[in-house]
Amino acid sequence: MKKKFVLTLALVLMVAASLVAAPLEVSGDFKAGYTFAFNPNGVTALDLTEAQANAVVVSGDFWEMEFGTINFTGDNDDTGTLTVFLDKALAEQGVDMGDVSLKFAIGNMGTQKPSDVYSDSNDAVKELEMNGAYSTKVTVGYTDMVTAEFAASPIDTTNKPIMLGAKFAPVDGVKAAVGYTNYATYKNAADAVTVAPKGGFTGSVLVDVAALADLDFGLTVSAIDVFYFEETTLSTDSLNNLYAEVKASFGDIAAWVEYQNVFAKNNVIGKVTFTGIENMSINAKVALNDLSDIKTVISGGASYKMGGVTYALDAEYAAATEKFTLKPSVAVAF
Repeated sequence: MKKKFVLTLALVLMVAASLVAAPLEVSGDFKAGYTFAFNPNGVTALDLTEAQANAVVVSGDFWEMEFGTINFTGDNDDTGTLTVFLDKALAEQGVDMGDVSLKFAIGNMGTQKPSDVYSDSNDAVKELEMNGAYSTKVTVGYTDMVTAEFAASPIDTTNKPIMLGAKFAPVDGVKAAVGYTNYATYKNAADAVTVAPKGGFTGSVLVDVAALADLDFGLTVSAIDVFYFEETTLSTDSLNNLYAEVKASFGDIAAWVEYQNVFAKNNVIGKVTFTGIENMSINAKVALNDLSDIKTVISGGASYKMGGVTYALDAEYAAATEKFTLKPSVAVAF
């Protein structure tokens, strides 16, 4: 039996034994159904299965361990992070840090992203990412006003990737964040991944207008910009990506509109959701992709939750291809 296998197995057994005393948290979701696509050429049907088990988290008073996949092959593909709350540990030793928080994380954490404050209701922002795994990250905070973070991947002695980030909340209702890396992971419009050797910079801001103006309805405005320093491996029309969003809510109705200037194209996307019926949600969404040559996509859906299971029916029509898609599904979250 390989030594690495024995060591890995021993670690897993030690963690399992500690679960009796340490809190354990497991969460995730599972969604299954079908996708029926109707277009001028006929009808196609595909299965729709989306399963995600979030990492297992084991926590103690002064630390937290997060595990992803655990392999028994003795290689370096295992994912896991140990976070140590130094401020709590120092307080236990009689060192009172007051309003200052301090923690560090180490392990196979994958790519590191500087914190941002963008609301991102569309969940489509291609964030700035440091290209480097097996990192160490240090985070220092002062109350809720300022947070600073630093990450590095010491094992990459060639590119020496680092990440710097800071988040600010100078007054109630206003937040801002900035971030930098010297060696970035870059995703183009088709989600193909390459690298930006000269790195990039990001900045974001969020203003809670309702809180500042004491409004009777919810209203926030936010924006984020991701800029990559010029490099011959990247297309010059993809170096800067800007997103801006306005989000509002009143009673059972919520809506948001997002403007995107990404990959040399301007897009506008909007969505309205109604939750006035118990256990039910109804939404409609319109995407105007590439305003210079508009390709409209209209979508909508309804869902109903009963017995912990969400039953949904979503539909989408793409005008450019005359394609209509229907997606019935069921989902559970745990």
